[in-house]
Amino acid sequence: MMITSKVDAVDAWICSADMPMGYDNSQPLQEKEVLLQGQAISSLRSFQVCGGGLFIINTKMTFTQQVQDHLKVTGESIMLAFCLEGDASATFQGFGKKSPCRPNAHHICYTPQLEAVYTLQPATRHHYFLVILSKEFYFRLLHRHNSPHQEFTAQLLQGRHTWLSSKPLHITAEMKWVIQDICNCQHSATLKRLYIEAKVAELLVLQLEQWQQWQQPRRPMLRGDDELRIAEAKAILEENFAKPPTIQELARLVCINEHNLKQGFKYCYNHTVHGYVVWLRMQQARHLLRQSQQRIGEIAYAVGYKKAAHFTAAFKKHYGFLPSEIKR
Repeated sequence: MMITSKVDAVDAWICSADMPMGYDNSQPLQEKEVLLQGQAISSLRSFQVCGGGLFIINTKMTFTQQVQDHLKVTGESIMLAFCLEGDASATFQGFGKKSPCRPNAHHICYTPQLEAVYTLQPATRHHYFLVILSKEFYFRLLHRHNSPHQEFTAQLLQGRHTWLSSKPLHITAEMKWVIQDICNCQHSATLKRLYIEAKVAELLVLQLEQWQQWQQPRRPMLRGDDELRIAEAKAILEENFAKPPTIQELARLVCINEHNLKQGFKYCYNHTVHGYVVWLRMQQARHLLRQSQQRIGEIAYAVGYKKAAHFTAAFKKHYGFLPSEIKR
């Protein structure tokens, strides 16, 4: 399976990889970093991982003029696509009309052969994270007869271009953490492949779980723009979890009443507002405990706790063990 990506304004490939179609975990993953320069490029950096049935590309790029990125995949593939930043639109052969690539949105699609053209606007940072799976690899993760998305699977087995969802879905904080874990993986050889495969499976679970929730009919209380306002509130918490606004302040910021904010947030995300703040703090704390040299008291303050004892108690309640056990 050939996977290629090329920007029309640059005489160089972002990506040109020959991925084996069959699943093979006996070989280590192949890694590559690409840095491109050119008159149309302000910056372009791409990290790529390739192995039997699995290809991951994480690309950040900024241009001085409008450009088009031509992405091609020869052979059947399932793509988990995450647009983390950017202002773009895309045309997919076999899918019909052009669609916007909204920042902080993701989708899953199947194509018997992918040809996509992304139109990227200048002076804007574009950040895409794509996981491309062969059909064999995908069905190792989800058995075709026990799939939670039977209609998508049916279209896939018939070789028809198809999306899992009729619209892009919002990238959650949980998904961003998994993407970060994949990008920051420090394991080597066989352990790295095992770790990344597990994280790809986790990412797929989060996408399917969100899609299943989206399929459920919304309660009448979510009127008009309520769901968009609640999503905006969620994004504010993700940016400010160390010093979050109060419920009253958050409701004013997104122009919704407190009752609808609390009830709608719980319904949409299966967290209370306060519970989500705690979850975000615990995820960041886990990352800092594993990756930084900061002391526990410093980490407690960094994630929003004034006293280390309060942080330790919250961490123990959340994870079931003390933060000092990670630091040993």
